[in-house]
Amino acid sequence: MIKLSARSVVKSYGPVSVLKDVTVEVGDGEIVALIGPSGAGKSTFLRCVNNLEAVDSGHIAVDGELVGYRDRGGFLEPLPDKEASRRRARIGFVFQHFHLFRHMSACDNVAYGPREVLGLSKAEARSKALALLDRMGLSGREHHYPKELSGGQQQRVAIARALAMEPSIILLDEPTSALDPELRVEVANVIRELARSHCTMLIATHDIPLVEDIADRVVFMVDGRIVEEGPAAELLHDPEHDRTRAFLARMTG
Repeated sequence: MIKLSARSVVKSYGPVSVLKDVTVEVGDGEIVALIGPSGAGKSTFLRCVNNLEAVDSGHIAVDGELVGYRDRGGFLEPLPDKEASRRRARIGFVFQHFHLFRHMSACDNVAYGPREVLGLSKAEARSKALALLDRMGLSGREHHYPKELSGGQQQRVAIARALAMEPSIILLDEPTSALDPELRVEVANVIRELARSHCTMLIATHDIPLVEDIADRVVFMVDGRIVEEGPAAELLHDPEHDRTRAFLARMTG
């Protein structure tokens, strides 16, 4: 079963073309890693999948439903805000720099979406949030505000927040890159735990050891295009293209 289908996605900012005919699929329970140099378009692609950025052409669907649009006889019409938000709720997003609500505790950050979007009661949402924070190794930190948490703890709260919406797929945008090495290990271990639970994920990262540990498939991007993709074990250790080999040599040398 295909969870995410992106076909011929094009995105530009003025004269700058950022995504050029990008096609990616992610199956149910599959973990796909996007790798490539900075500026390759990885983060922009994730933002398009979550409808934080509108595509210029092509289409993206999650669970068979278009993201951000509906098909009117071959013409893609933007969805009303309410319907767009409903569809976006099925897509978890973990940002590089956490993006937590600074005025809310860890528990309230995680409970907000289930309460406001999924319609859970305050008690139900809180119970769910506490269980997820415990899963993230943050039991006892539920009343702490983001400024009282380390970067690794904040990122684990952000992962709990994404999981609280029971998404079909989780997008992770460089989830370990803003962290010190010790904190990176904390977050990487949580992501490994998600992988063991067969959570469907699309992750943009420069963390090649993490990719090697968890990814089923790897997509290598340069200048907004997919240069090469394939099973992680094959692409990481025996890539076909010179650009892929050169990139991996820089990242692992």
